[in-house]
Amino acid sequence: MGTYKFAGNGTLKSFLPDVKAMIVSLPGTTQTVAVAKTLAGWQALITPATTAAIKSTFVNLARGFEDKTAEPEMTTANTRFKEKTYDFEPEFTAWAYMSWADYQTWFAADSKEFEFTMVLNDGRLLTALTSAGLQTGFAGRLYVKPGMLPKPGGDGKQKACQFDIIFDDVEQAKAMQVITPAFTRKELEAVNPVGVNLEVMTAYEAVGGTVVLKATKRADSTPYAGFTAYTQFEVVSLSGDTGGAATAIDAASAALGIYTVTFLNGAAKMTNDFEIQAVTIAASHVTYLSNVLNVPV
Repeated sequence: MGTYKFAGNGTLKSFLPDVKAMIVSLPGTTQTVAVAKTLAGWQALITPATTAAIKSTFVNLARGFEDKTAEPEMTTANTRFKEKTYDFEPEFTAWAYMSWADYQTWFAADSKEFEFTMVLNDGRLLTALTSAGLQTGFAGRLYVKPGMLPKPGGDGKQKACQFDIIFDDVEQAKAMQVITPAFTRKELEAVNPVGVNLEVMTAYEAVGGTVVLKATKRADSTPYAGFTAYTQFEVVSLSGDTGGAATAIDAASAALGIYTVTFLNGAAKMTNDFEIQAVTIAASHVTYLSNVLNVPV
């Protein structure tokens, strides 16, 4: 929509509040505007009943946000007539308020396409609409800077978790909509699953197909004891086997965050590296979710 009509002037000359967060969604994720105004609508995308149904996540940008959009290209004719000939795609750099372990999980997302809905300090959403009037994020690409070592302190350390985002469509950004939802920014942030760090403690055992794993809460590094069934360990990627899944679990040391899980390729052991993710689902929502972990074979 690009129709211009004169409109009234407001007496209050206020600007929108700062961007404090973003919702990152898979391409093609849509919902009605009415649903986008509800917390339940976002829960269905961020914490559904299965990991396969997760389409969005919330990222806190309290550490900083900076617009990097280039100035429009202006061309001057030999008659000295000047006109705008190109609008550059909007882009920005954001520094996420998250731990290094949280940030590390984003490394695999580098250069991938997502849709971004910006969350203002007061909870309002900056978003786009499809031609059918559905809420969707701004299409763009996410760039993650993985090669940063810990810094000694100060401003650099505060801005360690850097995301560079370039939108794909200038016209989509020009037609942005402001949605006032029925929830606060903090309520939306609280919807996210609790992060769990998963690591290999004892290598994959070639005869029985077992691997010893350790799970800790990403917020405070305390052991996570909530994995009680082998079905909570999902194989998300295979590098050579035709199939693979968890088939058994020994959770006797769960209080220490230690689990012995059996992964088999049918009736036989796995023959190549594979990747897993662990999840806890409660009350039809994903409540705890681990990083994707490569298991060497």
